[in-house]
Amino acid sequence: MNQGLRKTKLIEKKATKAHVKSFYKIIGEMDTVAKQLDPNLEYDEDNINEYVNPIYGRDLDAMEKMLVLGKLHHAKQPAENETEDNSK
Repeated sequence: MNQGLRKTKLIEKKATKAHVKSFYKIIGEMDTVAKQLDPNLEYDEDNINEYVNPIYGRDLDAMEKMLVLGKLHHAKQPAENETEDNSK
């Protein structure tokens, strides 16, 4: 009985590790895609696939869109804050 529980836990642990590893792979790919996009353009959920499809080779799913748009917004935000601080 205990051996069966240990095997089950080991299988679950391996599945979780594989899931986390694939998630970090997606994050890395979306980071690469976000770096290749022009940060001065306005991107939203409707038009992001037009710009990403030539770079990535396919349309993004909802999670990937969220990651890319978040990275672009985060990259753009410090530049906007610097210009506000310099104008004071």
